[in-house]
Amino acid sequence: MDVLVVGGTGTLGRHIVTALRQSGHRARIFSRNPRGHVDAVQGDLRTGVGVDKALAGMQVLVHAASATRHPLRASSTDVGGTRRLLESARAAGVRHVVFTSIVGIDRVAYPYYRTKLKAEQVVRESEVPWTILRATQFHDFVDHILGAFSRVPRITAVPFDWQLQPVDASDVARRVVAVALAEPAGILPDFGGPEIRDLRSLAEAWLAARGDRRRLVNLTIPLQASRDIAAGNLLCPEHRDGRTTFEDYLAARYPAT
Repeated sequence: MDVLVVGGTGTLGRHIVTALRQSGHRARIFSRNPRGHVDAVQGDLRTGVGVDKALAGMQVLVHAASATRHPLRASSTDVGGTRRLLESARAAGVRHVVFTSIVGIDRVAYPYYRTKLKAEQVVRESEVPWTILRATQFHDFVDHILGAFSRVPRITAVPFDWQLQPVDASDVARRVVAVALAEPAGILPDFGGPEIRDLRSLAEAWLAARGDRRRLVNLTIPLQASRDIAAGNLLCPEHRDGRTTFEDYLAARYPAT
């Protein structure tokens, strides 16, 4: 199978590319910075540069790119870019598009999630047969936000009551590959991590793994999105599909010295 992975160098995309190639399939990468990867096309989803070249000869499209770290570009990349991508995919004869999304984006009042919902709608309205798979927050994302909450010297301040179900990107990638190689299936059941944790317990594990003696303090964020997360709106407790725990991730990310 010839598969184009949009965002193939990202947190999820690189695992999808590896899993496809290990199982004998062709995985072409489309990225703004392919960084010397083989079978890769450099381009920009936001502007459409390189999209037609990347899609040439591809049977399946996996869309795993997102502007999570560039919120000002989110609408033009995730919505406008997805629309242009799918129009080009239809013209190129792509027979299946797999769109990766986020569990709970319809239940949390966060601007980027509204953008992601709009991108999902673009996929639903596409003439290319489609599948959408939502996953919970990646371990890498939890690692990233805990670093962001630790910018004050000697303190890590987090909302203790946030409820998360972190999942390993490699676990999600295996599911995405299975979906990509199958027939289009519309909206799939959510894919969640093996454990539901509050952010306090995740922060405690993170600090311990890093050998960090920072003081852990509760942070109150008076926003609806924070209340939504604390209420468990990003969870899918009935779908604990991932196998890798946050502690497993930490042991690999911060090996003891």
